[in-house]
Amino acid sequence: MRRTGIMGALRWRSAPRAPSMARRPTTDRLLAPRTAALAAAVTSALAGDPGGVHQARVASRRLREVVPVVGGPAALVMRARRAVRDVTRALGPVRELDVSLLVYATVAASSPLSPAADTALRRLIVGRRATAMRIARAALTPARQARLWTALEALSQAMPDDRAARRRVVGARVTARAGRVQEALRHLGTMYSPERLHAVRIAVKQLRYALEVAGAVRWGATAAHRRDLRAAQDLLGQAHDLHVLGEFVREAATRLVTRSRAAARDLSRLARHIDGRCRRLHAAFAPKRRALERLAVRLSAPATPHVRTRNAA
Repeated sequence: MRRTGIMGALRWRSAPRAPSMARRPTTDRLLAPRTAALAAAVTSALAGDPGGVHQARVASRRLREVVPVVGGPAALVMRARRAVRDVTRALGPVRELDVSLLVYATVAASSPLSPAADTALRRLIVGRRATAMRIARAALTPARQARLWTALEALSQAMPDDRAARRRVVGARVTARAGRVQEALRHLGTMYSPERLHAVRIAVKQLRYALEVAGAVRWGATAAHRRDLRAAQDLLGQAHDLHVLGEFVREAATRLVTRSRAAARDLSRLARHIDGRCRRLHAAFAPKRRALERLAVRLSAPATPHVRTRNAA
């Protein structure tokens, strides 16, 4: 890759391509590969591919975590962050509906619905996905994608090559994200609360992405911490995904109650089954909570030399 202007790098067909960024160590390691991953995934996502939607969301989150770390003028950093955030938000509803269809396929294997109830639920979710996909495409037009790549290219050209400053920023972000995990856990309580459990999941996910960047800039050995956080995130994610599906099931039951009471009862039965599974996942998280709290406390300390060694746990 050579240093080129964004307009020379963009080629218009169905969508603009990502910029060809200047070849510099920080760009190569942090910004360029994440930008390329997002560009490839966005094209697939806007074509309607569920895998592309998921990959674009992941790539956008990873890029959002990198942009404040690479440095550069505040206005450029803010512009790039907002442009990448727009991708995350635009595709969020589509991804949630895709996950609901996947989770329903698993749930239906052990607790099948009647044909009428199954049709009603699938029609509801698929219809909502079609609407969400139209909204995402309207939010991520070729012109808006071009602004995204322009912002990232400008940032790549302007960012300083200051490793010490970059590590300080990473350390501050890890500290702040670990503090959010602590706060979310304090508000969780002991009773099952889908919203509070989801808040913990989001905080854990953000801390994991921050540690991913920390490892990339050689701030410290973070692999073990990220594995622990991923395990907690997966468990909490299962509970959230089931809860979202349960809300769709209840809505479908409400819609059917005047047309087919039997199908509505069947959907209500499934909703209760899902609620029970959510509560069991909450119970499974309880013994893991203390270890997560300890890790968050450890990482929220302003100075974190404990992650500098390869044997950090």
